[in-house]
Amino acid sequence: MLTALSAGLITGAACAYLGVYIILKRVVFMGIALAEVAALGVALGLFIGINPFACASALTLIGVIIFWAAHAERSLSRESFIGFIYVFCASLAVLLIAKNPMAEARGINLISGNLLYAKWQDVAVLGIAVFLVMSVHLAFFKKFLFISFDKETAFTAGVSANALDLLLYVTIGIMISLATKTCGVIFVFASLLVPAMIGLVFARRVRSIFIIACLSACLCVTAGLALSYLWDLPTSPVIVVLYGVFFASAAGIKRIAAK
Repeated sequence: MLTALSAGLITGAACAYLGVYIILKRVVFMGIALAEVAALGVALGLFIGINPFACASALTLIGVIIFWAAHAERSLSRESFIGFIYVFCASLAVLLIAKNPMAEARGINLISGNLLYAKWQDVAVLGIAVFLVMSVHLAFFKKFLFISFDKETAFTAGVSANALDLLLYVTIGIMISLATKTCGVIFVFASLLVPAMIGLVFARRVRSIFIIACLSACLCVTAGLALSYLWDLPTSPVIVVLYGVFFASAAGIKRIAAK
């Protein structure tokens, strides 16, 4: 349980922080698509017998570059292209899992995740990744916010908007690729989305949004693990349901307070 709690807190807080940028940049579907690309990397790694972490990271970074690059086909929207990547990777991952006994035994964890299977080695990898990612974000915090709110204005002001945009996507991709193997697609995507929404509901100042998002993720992870233990339920789905309950409660309180 201590290992699961450590992995959940690290992943939940990091994804909640990065999720604020995902919502500000209005690329929510990119989050679930990258999570599915990472799941495909894990399935491919198990299928061909190489390190799933390395395979997931490589595929996710390729996906990041593809999503970041300007799409040449103007008749197709970015959302439709991201949707195509999602369904293709999801289907291919299922096929690889079905043809590999080792992957099939762990296949459900690629989708729902099972924090109880986390090892201290996984926690160490996630911790190192979060340290590196947050170091980059501390160094470029103001610039990342600038390009997230108004990329065109940032470019006009002389900021290297495209390079910073790619760097931001790379940090998101690294976190997603490493977290998906341990926590699963649903947990990672929910942690990228819902805590950030809670932060945006409760706060207006940027720093407060990040803090509330991270704290709400940590609270739901801790309570979710406790409830899953008491009720003998899968951990990640319980946490995700708590995310939803927390968000609905936050929205309700905000609506009542506004009257």
